[in-house]
Amino acid sequence: MIRLYKEECKRILRTKSSLLFLAAAVALSAFMAYIPVTYVRFTYEENGQEMTIKGREALAIRKELQIPHAGEVTPEKMAEGLKSYQKNLEIYGDFYGDFPRNVHNEEIFPWSPLVTRLHEVMADPDTGLAPDYLEITEADALNFYERCRTRVADLMKLEQKNNLQVQQIAVNMYDKVSMPFYYYPGYNTDMFEYEGMYLFLLMFLCVMVTAPLFCSEYQTGADDILRSTKYGRRKLAFVKILSILTLSILLFALCMTIFMVISNSLFGWECRQTSMQILFSASTLLGLNIGQLQNLVMFAGFTALLSCVSFVLFISSVSRNTTIATGLTIAFSIAPSVLYMMAGGDFAAYFRVLLPSGALGGSNSFTYALTYYFEFLKLGPVTVWTPWLLIIVPAVEIPLFLWLTVRTYCRRSL
Repeated sequence: MIRLYKEECKRILRTKSSLLFLAAAVALSAFMAYIPVTYVRFTYEENGQEMTIKGREALAIRKELQIPHAGEVTPEKMAEGLKSYQKNLEIYGDFYGDFPRNVHNEEIFPWSPLVTRLHEVMADPDTGLAPDYLEITEADALNFYERCRTRVADLMKLEQKNNLQVQQIAVNMYDKVSMPFYYYPGYNTDMFEYEGMYLFLLMFLCVMVTAPLFCSEYQTGADDILRSTKYGRRKLAFVKILSILTLSILLFALCMTIFMVISNSLFGWECRQTSMQILFSASTLLGLNIGQLQNLVMFAGFTALLSCVSFVLFISSVSRNTTIATGLTIAFSIAPSVLYMMAGGDFAAYFRVLLPSGALGGSNSFTYALTYYFEFLKLGPVTVWTPWLLIIVPAVEIPLFLWLTVRTYCRRSL
């Protein structure tokens, strides 16, 4: 059995297409981790002309400007940042047009991560519109954390006005968010988008390796010979399943290690201590820092990847040839992203949750559900926050699809 398992692993790794997909996954892990830093820009004025620095040098300058305000986000820092904003607005009117670039870099940009959150929580409870910066008072800034809690309640009344249960669930979740928040400059939201995109690509490459696992041998007739050996149908199914799951798990571990090491080394490991509420939105419902969020997104991606591989194993076991299996694999991999983007609504939300790849993609991804949306789904008498479903459902589907794969493969010879 062990010898057969080793031979099956070797067989997969000797296939040219599999080697190409696996090599692409490793190469993309470094590329996708590095590329966000190339989009970092810092513009300043010199001798009346605007100059722009890009990449790591720009990131270093941006961090240097904001590092004096790093660490615990205190109400006093909020008030000081607000004062700097208001002083310049009274002089120049707004931040556009003739506002001096270097003044913005020195007196506005360093405070922007904090004051932006203050501006957000001061939104009108009835309309959701944020006030002018000049309308915010020092007392408002000193009451920042109290405003955070009332802001969540106000926001849920606007977004879920007819669902008191959801409103209460969200308020209860936010009550568990620890305060004060923390901020360390460097990391930006783009990195999470690239982490989400890479998880989708990694899943896609793994399922493309998986798709021909059973049906290619149906197509060539090799399966008829294998079934006649002493190992039998069930052992052969177990060996094939175990081999592809092993390779998928090892590939995920290797690629995500590369991705995280490069990403955090570029942007700064200290950024992992930044609170989600400062980087994304003050109303984000989970009290995690960026490091914990990275780990949670990675865990959700790992669960979704194994669920997708298990589902594609089932597709491969029922397909007559590799063309059908590959076509179905591609269709089901991108279906949640396409439907959620084009249709939206409850149907798309339920469909996304049920499909193994629902947590991976673009606007439908686990990252977006966790940080930008207030989406809850009703399951009978119970209402559940969508991100939890995007972890739980794929975890339940893994053994289900594996069982269906074994059953289908064994019944095929009857």
